[in-house]
Amino acid sequence: MFTVNEIQGFVSQGIQNLIKSYDHSRLHGPVEYALSTGGKRLRPVLCLLSYNIFKDNLPPTVLYPALGLEVYHNFTLLHDDIMDQADTRRGQSTVHKKWDVNTAILAGDAMCMLAYKYISKCESRVLPLVMDSFHKAAEQVCEGQQLDMDYEKQLFITEDDYTDMISCKTGALIACSMEVGGLCAETSPRSVNNLFNAGMALGRAFQIQDDYLDVYGDPNVFGKSAGTDINNNKKTWLLTYALRNATGENLAELNRLLSHKEVPDRVEQVVFLYNKLGAGQAARERIAFYLESALNSLDNLVIRAERSTVLQEFLKSLIDRNR
Repeated sequence: MFTVNEIQGFVSQGIQNLIKSYDHSRLHGPVEYALSTGGKRLRPVLCLLSYNIFKDNLPPTVLYPALGLEVYHNFTLLHDDIMDQADTRRGQSTVHKKWDVNTAILAGDAMCMLAYKYISKCESRVLPLVMDSFHKAAEQVCEGQQLDMDYEKQLFITEDDYTDMISCKTGALIACSMEVGGLCAETSPRSVNNLFNAGMALGRAFQIQDDYLDVYGDPNVFGKSAGTDINNNKKTWLLTYALRNATGENLAELNRLLSHKEVPDRVEQVVFLYNKLGAGQAARERIAFYLESALNSLDNLVIRAERSTVLQEFLKSLIDRNR
């Protein structure tokens, strides 16, 4: 079996080769820029780790789909940045700021097509299943982004609303990545389903961790200013928790802050209410719950127990992070 570092190396080299092979395009510059600004390469690594549980080699028929998932993820970020009017991504200018909006839209469209090209390079025997998994995830990502934008305009959403949103926006592609790894390995439907469930639980834990770090993480490490989500009235897990649990003066104050973005020190005042209500600790407990769910799904795989150790340790490391 391969180590996480080895698989991350394969992914990094694969991205570089992909970029080099795309140098014929007039959109090469923005596409290269979008794919070269770092990131965790989480989805291709999860795909390859899931495959490696069942197979000892990593042939092109799984490496290409893994890379395609990373290209698709970065395409969604590129278009998200346009919709959010974000100036920076991972500490660097976003594509639409470095070039312009029209170029960024076209570069994103090109990356979407490039993702399909690479994902379809799996074994022909599993192509229908792989593409079906990817199509479902791609549709859910769009649904999740629309829910995220819709919820910014709503004063209150339930925890179920929030969970539905992150299951689509974040969980779907992570679950697909692990599912595609299992499909490419041609393992049993039961194991594929367990990989999908593990990925969905991981996606939920990962997004709540992002929400938590936006408030409590070190901006110099996390890569963006603290309280960005609060500034944008994003419906994060911490905010939904606070809205559910605040009463009386606390609830009135929270609603006032949500309704008046111009209030001085607004982020600090919202964080003060979070601390008063115990939102941070509650978020950590919910993250731990979803991580445990993901690990339990991996325990149900029909394999020798030690085969999933590397993947399980990688999942734990993703949650024990500060960026």
